[in-house]
Amino acid sequence: MRIAFVTDSTAYLTPQQVEAYGIHVVPLTVILDGRAYREGVDIDNATFYRLMAESKSFPTTSQASVGEFVALFERLLSHHDAVMCLLLSSQFSGTFQTAQTAAQMVGGNIYVVDSRISSYGIAGPLIDGVVMARHGASPEDILAVWEQELAEMNAYFVIDTLEYLHRGGRIGGAAAVLGSLLQIKPILTVRDGRIELYEKVRTRKRAMEFMLAKFAEAAASGRALQVGVVHSQREEEAAKLRSELEAAYPHIRTDISELGPVIGAHTGPGVLALVYYPRAEAVP
Repeated sequence: MRIAFVTDSTAYLTPQQVEAYGIHVVPLTVILDGRAYREGVDIDNATFYRLMAESKSFPTTSQASVGEFVALFERLLSHHDAVMCLLLSSQFSGTFQTAQTAAQMVGGNIYVVDSRISSYGIAGPLIDGVVMARHGASPEDILAVWEQELAEMNAYFVIDTLEYLHRGGRIGGAAAVLGSLLQIKPILTVRDGRIELYEKVRTRKRAMEFMLAKFAEAAASGRALQVGVVHSQREEEAAKLRSELEAAYPHIRTDISELGPVIGAHTGPGVLALVYYPRAEAVP
């Protein structure tokens, strides 16, 4: 069975991953100083973070159109038996609903799934699905694995400031004010598709220690964990963290992923996160 896989640009797949796994990526858009940029097409990460630092206004974001999804689904169904689409949390964006509408308009075997997360929380299970399809799995098999992996997804991230999340309406005002007043380093998580304040500590070092302690609890189970070290403009710190994790936990698999403009517009630079889940036994 020929299955095509689709996601949006907030999965933050590398160009190498897109090519190796044959994944189709629908770009979302960031608007900065009145100019619209398609993520991963019109602007790269380094340029975006530089422009955001220089700008006096906060960036905004927008989703892809129904027409873009319709055109892609029609093209893919012309030479595939099914299309499987794993997208950014419906609590972050209307992209999932837009793709659902497009799928209903096109008809056929199109499966649109709300990841309830972003970045590596999409990329990891998506790649697992591609690998399964290459070994003969059906869409129903893949949907079952996605449901399992997404239900067991963990995401903890350290962020320099809550200002961007507050301005973008992604976190409550009380939490943002508290963070500013106390100069805390907030640790955030994702619950039911929403960003929530998980813990408050005074230093970035303490935040990292807390995050690693949570990871150690999961790793102690001995299950095969798939781990994304996610960052925004913290390449060296992310690489160091990845090396430390691989040395301490030989049974895990790791990737590094950088947040691009659409998610970065809401978090700002300076994010370091661990996104991880037990890889389903059905994944080869």
